[in-house]
Amino acid sequence: MSTKNLPGIKSVEYLPATETVLYPKLIPAPGTVISVIGDFTRMPTVELISCVVTDERTDAGLVYTTKVTGIALECSELTTAQRHTLREKYHVYRLTDVYNNKYLVGVDKKPYPEINFQQAIDGQSSGSRAVPFEITWKSTLPPLELVAL
Repeated sequence: MSTKNLPGIKSVEYLPATETVLYPKLIPAPGTVISVIGDFTRMPTVELISCVVTDERTDAGLVYTTKVTGIALECSELTTAQRHTLREKYHVYRLTDVYNNKYLVGVDKKPYPEINFQQAIDGQSSGSRAVPFEITWKSTLPPLELVAL
């Protein structure tokens, strides 16, 4: 099994999978460079986010597992209701690394990425309300590189 670490991720944005339009209209393959049309919403995060992509050979072929982990702030831009919506409905995620390269985790069809949150309230009076999250996507595709139209 091999592992590829993307450079530090500085932002995570999400878009409902039903509103995602890929361009050009083709079936993406590993290494495909695409564009996405849609209005992404930025997740308020703390520090850099990590993204680890592993691949595994199975009877069905090569399967990639993408794990994005980070910490989000509990604020008006990421309320409990919004976290519930992210968990309940399917979304795709756009990652931007420290070099401003953009990657798409998930596409407009199954299998969709899943996000999990673990609310944590810091024990220190100077601490913050943080929400650790993990996005997991198992697919025959690794994160796809994005280009602007």
